[in-house]
Amino acid sequence: MTSDSRGTAAEVDAQAGHGNEWTRFLLLAFVGLPVAMTALIAAYGFMVWFLQILFFGPPS
Repeated sequence: MTSDSRGTAAEVDAQAGHGNEWTRFLLLAFVGLPVAMTALIAAYGFMVWFLQILFFGPPS
């Protein structure tokens, strides 16, 4: 590639990657982690419920 007024090809790729990095971070922070935590809490609740049905009975 030739360099022009925007800079070298490596600089343009680095700038594009930096913006993409923020997009990935925001997606992970506000979508991925809440979904993962909700799934983990639901799995824990299901495990407790299932163990109560099979082995331990309701809390007393």
